[in-house]
Amino acid sequence: MKLTDDDLGAVLACVKAVGTLKTLKLAGCINITGDGLESLRGCISLEQIDLSLMGRHEKPYPCTKSRPSISEAAVLPILVSIIHMNGNSLKHIQIPKLWSMNASPIFDEFLEMYDEHLDSREFHCLFKM
Repeated sequence: MKLTDDDLGAVLACVKAVGTLKTLKLAGCINITGDGLESLRGCISLEQIDLSLMGRHEKPYPCTKSRPSISEAAVLPILVSIIHMNGNSLKHIQIPKLWSMNASPIFDEFLEMYDEHLDSREFHCLFKM
């Protein structure tokens, strides 16, 4: 059985992720659209989120011939809400490769915002267009 957004949302709510979760890795979760991350909106404890959907040393999307379902429109507003929270802990975001390969204006705008956020905390974004 594959993890869905409903499953992810239920797990995040059950563990009260908004105040406690530090790391989230979605390796292999190719059915996730991002809607299940809604409960992380405004989370200040999250330090690292891996949305690449791949494990280490995996080729992109090996389990399917179709593209993953994860959506910029669903995920980026949640990440923005986290970045805008005073005292947030976010240091590392790993994005789906497709987002960087097919960079949209909303993604470019998010990268600029995230880079400014990291600069303000004396961290640096390693992804540059």
